[in-house]
Amino acid sequence: MGIQFYNPKPVDKGYHYHVDIYHEALLTLADELEREHKERPCTSDPDDSTDYYSKDWKKNGSCSFAEKDWDQLVIRIRDYFKRHCGQVLQAESDDHRGRYTYHFGTVFGLKGKHLIRSHIFIRHSAIIEMDEEKFMKDLEKIGRW
Repeated sequence: MGIQFYNPKPVDKGYHYHVDIYHEALLTLADELEREHKERPCTSDPDDSTDYYSKDWKKNGSCSFAEKDWDQLVIRIRDYFKRHCGQVLQAESDDHRGRYTYHFGTVFGLKGKHLIRSHIFIRHSAIIEMDEEKFMKDLEKIGRW
């Protein structure tokens, strides 16, 4: 009949969904320096060839929360975007970087609105209760095959 292994079961109501939302802002080098040093860069060096207006995506914070019910999770994500992100401009999928949602928002330390992209990462987890003694016995059997 074969060898039977200990097979732990998930705890009743032990499932939950966990969401991480990461934000990035499209900033110029001048914006990034202002955010870090609290003042705009100023140079009078004629040899300075730095492009202060080149743009790049910079980290702009994150948020995470968990819910047991999928419908509640969707409502909470929607409420988060309504409260913190305003109107969503576009959702885009890129095979290499994942899915982003674009919107205008504020950047801590800077004035005005900036283009923000947010990445939503959702995990589905389960809590599993197990009998450690039975599990360890199965591990010992594996070594004897």
